[in-house]
Amino acid sequence: MARTEITRTDLRSAAVDLSTAGAAAELTDGNSFAWAADRVLYVDNADVTDLTVTVQTPITVGRQARPVDDYDVVVPAGTAALLPRLGPEYRQPDDGQVWIDYAGATASVTVAVLDL
Repeated sequence: MARTEITRTDLRSAAVDLSTAGAAAELTDGNSFAWAADRVLYVDNADVTDLTVTVQTPITVGRQARPVDDYDVVVPAGTAALLPRLGPEYRQPDDGQVWIDYAGATASVTVAVLDL
């Protein structure tokens, strides 16, 4: 799967218009962004169908290597959501990226990675 990396927008330096800061979500292959402690994901679902945003969790716990559940957020049709800061457990071990997948909506989804 070839993920599309989302370029970050720094909110610390100036006012940012979120309607121009985002990019179209890669609804088929997913998106990624470099993890940072003060980085959040903004999702604008302008589709007529609810969207499930899944943040993959690559870690396991315990001697049995039980997987930690992925983090799912439902963004209702016609609304936007700002996901909370994600902990380092969401970083992929190979590249340090956070992997985002989508289900439900088929068009009109915009995402932005924001540095707070």
